[in-house]
Amino acid sequence: MIKYFLILAIVQISLFAKTVGAVALTVNSNPITIYEIQKLSRQKHISKEDAVNSLIQEKIEEEEIQKLGIYATPDEINKRVEEIAKQNRMNKEEFQKALQKEGKTLQSLQKDIENIIKKEKLYQIILEGKMKKPTPEQMKAFYEKHKNEFTIAGKIKIQEYTAKDPQALQAIQMRPMLMLPNVKITTKTLDPNKTNPRLIQFLLQTPLRKFTPIVNLGEYSAMFFILKKEAPITASYEQVKQNIFMRLMKEQEQANLISYFEKKKSEANIKVIRKP
Repeated sequence: MIKYFLILAIVQISLFAKTVGAVALTVNSNPITIYEIQKLSRQKHISKEDAVNSLIQEKIEEEEIQKLGIYATPDEINKRVEEIAKQNRMNKEEFQKALQKEGKTLQSLQKDIENIIKKEKLYQIILEGKMKKPTPEQMKAFYEKHKNEFTIAGKIKIQEYTAKDPQALQAIQMRPMLMLPNVKITTKTLDPNKTNPRLIQFLLQTPLRKFTPIVNLGEYSAMFFILKKEAPITASYEQVKQNIFMRLMKEQEQANLISYFEKKKSEANIKVIRKP
């Protein structure tokens, strides 16, 4: 009896493996399996239909990359890895340990980066000669139509606490009414247009009537107490002109890529073998 159930279990596993590994469709003879569709659907939290469309484009991209002889050099890959490690303020050993915690290896990351670089090069070739800079008229029209999307923080009133000893600031955080001779307190109203954007973002993340975390400014430490935040205001056209330019270029880039791959998809020989 036990042997019977064991054999039945093996048969069921075998049938499941065949189903999961089965080919759902082919794109110019390149197979897409049911497993690939289900895996992408789970990973990206998208429908199976969207997963199929994404995988079809991936197969077409791979075919175009091969056809055009596009490749990524080891130097390009290693430089990108170094940039990622640097952005995370890690040396090579620390970075590899961080990857292991996420269940990745340096080799798997290098493979991912290789694919990214190849796709970037493919997109550059596709977009070559197709991109046009938006005119000032187009940019201003876009600004007028989407003006409510371009807001900046209003003025922020703060108390700035500075001291050479960060422990003095920690003591005030615990007892806000405490007055210490080695702590300088200055009340300021900051204009976002004339203040470091990083500082403004730092202050905006802090609730009213609360202290920010203590920051090290070299010779001394500082923290800020938020007294008041004025309502956001609409940014002027000049303030967001560069942002609008980049946004319009990105939209144009996406439209050109979508058009290109839709055409390639219509030309491709796609055969549906079974539903995923």
